Amino acid sequence: MKFVPRRLERTAENSSGKESWGDKLKNLVSVVGVLAVLYIVIGLVADFVALRISEETEAKVFGPAVSVLQSGSAPPEFELAEKTFDRLIRSSELRPLPYRLAYWDESMPNAFAVPGGGVIVTRGLLNTVTNETALAFVLGHELGHHQHRHTLRGIGRGLLISLVYNGIFGSTGGDVVSGTVKLAEMRHSRHDEREADAFGFRLAYASFGNADGYLEFFQNLRDEYEHPDTRWLKFMNSHPPTDERLDALKKLRERLARGEP
Repeated sequence: MKFVPRRLERTAENSSGKESWGDKLKNLVSVVGVLAVLYIVIGLVADFVALRISEETEAKVFGPAVSVLQSGSAPPEFELAEKTFDRLIRSSELRPLPYRLAYWDESMPNAFAVPGGGVIVTRGLLNTVTNETALAFVLGHELGHHQHRHTLRGIGRGLLISLVYNGIFGSTGGDVVSGTVKLAEMRHSRHDEREADAFGFRLAYASFGNADGYLEFFQNLRDEYEHPDTRWLKFMNSHPPTDERLDALKKLRERLARGEP
């Protein structure tokens, strides 16, 4: 067989020690694949631990945070929130936590769950939501986060992601990778919000016989804080678009009205 030597220019790239674009792409895909698998494993570990923390341990570790976060003297509107909250936490479906409602002197309408059974409401929320059934849904939504351990799981995932990636890439590189990974966490957050919506609506419906007031609340929220031109960026948001949440809850209301689960 006759030997035909390859032309020099076709072998120069291999002998120069430079990595070809194909090899670079393969290496990049390999790194991304490893990070993706690592991200999945971290999530599974965090969820495994969070789901096995007892209510007693959660209350003992995180309970004092509610007192620390409370700020300002609660206005008269807080009384309606307390009354509504007390009615909701009578449900036997809730996890056995020492539930507590606290006030935060903040103009932005908001409410959030604190591990250990705490729910914080802001001055802006109390000024915006004056309908009892709408308030019941908002508070029920936060209780839904407790019911499904969203706050615990979120804290666990965040800590493990930072620790693992900082350990692999160092503090600077780890922060960059962790920040990128947190975009993927938005998907989990949107799932949690939908889950809390459904639980909160069911809880308010069971406690008050309806939860119609949530419609007005969500519509006001959409009109004031959501711009139509930015809704396509929903993958970067921690909450689903308000229109999607409204549609899902309307369908749930129809099922409950028909006596369906």
